[in-house]
Amino acid sequence: MTLTVSIAEIAAFQRLSRASGEVGPEDARFAGQSDIGPEDVACFRQATRRLGLLIVMRCPKRGAVAFQGVVPPKRWADGHDSAGHTVKSGESGLGVHPERGNIFVSDYDMMSLWARKPQGGYRKLFASALISGAEGGKWDRDAMEAVRLLNAGLQSKLQHGAQDDFTPPHGHRHPGVKVDTRFAAFREGEASYLPDMAACKAYYGQWGLYWPYNNEGCFTKAMRPGG
Repeated sequence: MTLTVSIAEIAAFQRLSRASGEVGPEDARFAGQSDIGPEDVACFRQATRRLGLLIVMRCPKRGAVAFQGVVPPKRWADGHDSAGHTVKSGESGLGVHPERGNIFVSDYDMMSLWARKPQGGYRKLFASALISGAEGGKWDRDAMEAVRLLNAGLQSKLQHGAQDDFTPPHGHRHPGVKVDTRFAAFREGEASYLPDMAACKAYYGQWGLYWPYNNEGCFTKAMRPGG
């Protein structure tokens, strides 16, 4: 039996091997699970501990860990061409915009952002337009400040608001979640890998977070700002 390995797999192995001595084996291991850059795993753990935050993210595509912090993350503008056609990242999370030609890597999709309450539990930091159904607009001030502080330390910076908080404009569909979607959560310094939708929903329940999806992963309703 002949064993084969791809260039992308070699790149991921080398990236994680180097990182193990720089950020520690625990962060490198979690990076390999989640495809979040190892330096960014360390940043999320340190920042959420220091700021009393809980953040849940959809994991990038498998293999993208090799390119996090090396290739720029996919920006909002990279998601479509001038005709409105969707531009997606391909194998190992890499993509090329068909018109501009820039290369990008699958970004970190934030699902929700929460801050520790003095009396216990967590309050939502609403990280989307405060006007329901708007494509863009002003966020909750505390959410903006939290993302600014997180991005100050991240190599692959957060590119947009929280999916849980986004109510699409009339006639547009919400991306929802899939049964096999992978997630990563950072709660005050503790990193948790959530391998599918069921695990993520259970995590939300464990910490009293609002879950805005039905059993099929379809978006139901965003939690109200300040709720």
